[in-house]
Formats: sequence, structure tokens, C-alpha cells
Amino acid sequence: MFYKYDSNEEGPDPDYIGLSLWHPELLNDARGDFLQMRVRSLDFVNRDKRSRLICHQHRDLLRILYNAAVKEKNTQDNASSGVVTVHFDAEVTKIDCDACSVTMRSGEAHRADAIIGADVVRDDVPTGLSVYSTVIPKAVAMEHEELAKLYEYPRSKMVNVFMGHNRAAKVSIAGKDEDVLVGLYTPDSSEGGTWTEEAARDIQEVVGSSNNLLEGLAAHAGPSSCVQIQDHSELDSWVSKSGKVAVIGEAAHPFPPASTHACSVAIEDGAFIGKIFSHTRNSDRIEEFLHAFEKHRRPRCAYILQAEKKNIGFFTLPGGEKQAARDASMRANQAAGVDVMEAPEADMQHIWDDFAKVFGYEPADDADEWWVSWGRFRD
Repeated sequence: MFYKYDSNEEGPDPDYIGLSLWHPELLNDARGDFLQMRVRSLDFVNRDKRSRLICHQHRDLLRILYNAAVKEKNTQDNASSGVVTVHFDAEVTKIDCDACSVTMRSGEAHRADAIIGADVVRDDVPTGLSVYSTVIPKAVAMEHEELAKLYEYPRSKMVNVFMGHNRAAKVSIAGKDEDVLVGLYTPDSSEGGTWTEEAARDIQEVVGSSNNLLEGLAAHAGPSSCVQIQDHSELDSWVSKSGKVAVIGEAAHPFPPASTHACSVAIEDGAFIGKIFSHTRNSDRIEEFLHAFEKHRRPRCAYILQAEKKNIGFFTLPGGEKQAARDASMRANQAAGVDVMEAPEADMQHIWDDFAKVFGYEPADDADEWWVSWGRFRD
């Protein structure tokens, strides 16, 4: 559901533009379902005294992946998982690409046949936008008339997008607790924060001129994080010269914070790696496998990354002719009873091609295609 970021001319309520739905054909072809989950949240213990901040980073997603990785063999599942050891709160301080070893802050060292890095901190070029992320518990939201409307159907099943001058917001209900998640794109903060620390400025200070819903959400929000949207320089290669160390996920292709596909693309990376390594235990082929991973995954990741950047630009268009044309087109579609994101026929084929590239992809099949075409002949 799309709205203007500012209130409408008749009052403080959000200015409704129109509705965009996933087409049934797309959902069927995707062979899956949508699950809204809490990706990141900041909570205070003993909040009145603000004594201790806890970050539940990727809480629901981590739980799903962790349980899948360490699942024990039982009577209904004859396939046992591999040997997996998870070290939480462990920081790598040194990587020796030639020796294929890592050293932890604790001094503990680990050696392996291959090292896969999935996260890294980079200092790149700020774009002028930052993303504030926060959570409003359901119990709090239901106490306020305007916020409680988010739980009314069909709004409760939608992502509510607010588009403004160099700013935007995404609001949705997610997680088993049905809390309200808010992602606020704002130019009013140059803070270089992280997901695991509270923002220096309160979200109310950066929400800007908006509507009564966004103002209410900001007023009742819990602790917020603030992360800059940056333009990252591309790595020359995702694989080290030694051929033993590779990067995936955010370490290889950082996505803007709060991106739609950031988590799914990272999971695709892991699925491709897992599948390609499942074909043989020959350690002499590690370098070949890692380079095959980069060759297949890099173009797709770059394509989706550019699509994410275009979406952010679309939602945060500055006031002017382009923004007016966007709004007029979406309102006309809504009045005609069609999807607000519909475009002229010449443009629709491009849009459907984009959908096919994003959703009509299976990383395990991609890895198997490489194995059948090339890999199996060298084993």
C-alpha cells in the first residue's frame, strides 16, 4: 500500500495513493510463501533506567538457520547433519589466506581447507541517506487509535510504503509477536552507526514533516538503530589469490540497509556453496569451486543490487516533475482499478523480465548446472 509521506491537504491522515499486489502467477512460479519476520530489533532491559541494551540481530532468521544447521538425527529423519560448531560473539582478528587459518580475539586459532567470510566492516562513500530501524510492540500500538489501524485487514498483511521528498518509510507487521516494524529513510542524520548500537539521535528528531501515523510511530518507538546507505567499491575478486578464502553475502556484495532482497541473496550464496561442495570431498578442487561460485553468483547479485538502489531512488524522489509524474501515474492506475505499479505495455515486459530474474531462480539448480556442464568431468 502506497502513501505520500506528508499528510494530505484535508487533514493529518496519510495521503493514500494506491495498492500494489503480487500477481498470483508470480506467487505460483516462485513455489514458495512469504514470511514476515523480525530481522533486527533493539530492546532495553530495565528500560526506565536504560541500563542495558540488547540487540536481537537477525533474531528470527538466525534461529531458523541455527536449528537447521545443528538439527539432531531423530527417528523421523534418517539424514544426519554434518559436524557443525557455532561460536557466538566470536570476532576474527586475523586471516592468513595462504595458511588458510583464522585467529580469534581470544587468541584461539583455527585451520581449515577453505575459509568463507560472510561479514565485514567497510568505510565507503555515504549517499546522504540513512536508515532508522525500530520496533513498536503490539501491546503499545494497540493502545493508540491510529497505530491500531495497522492491524486491520488488508493493511495488516501489507507493507505500507510512504514516499516523500528525499525520504521514505516502510511499515509492516512481522514476527510471531506481531510487532510493528519501521524502516525510515532520512537525510537528517549523518551518523555512521551500526545495527547493534542505539542511534545517537531519537527517531522523532529525524522523521521530518510527515503524517499522524508516522509521527505516532516515532513517538512510541522503542530504541532505534541508524545505518548509513553507502556506495561500496567492488572487490576485484571474491576469491583470494591462494584460492582458499572466499567472501559471500555482505562481505562480497553489501546491500543497502533494509533492502528487500539482502537476506535472500545471502542465503542463495550459502545454498550455492553448499550444493557445489556436496558433489565431492576432493580438497584439490576447492579453488575451482570457489571461482565457479563467483562466476555464477556475481552477475545476479549485481543485478539485484542495482534494482534495490533503483527502488530506493523511486521511493525518495525529490519534489519536482519526476515525483509529480510518478504520483500521477500511480493515482491514475488506482482510479482505473489496476495495480499502481502497472506500466505501459512496452515497459511491462521489462518489469516481468525483472520479476523472472529475481524470483525464477534456484541456487541449487544453478550449482548443479555448473556441475553437470563442467565440474563432473574433472572429478
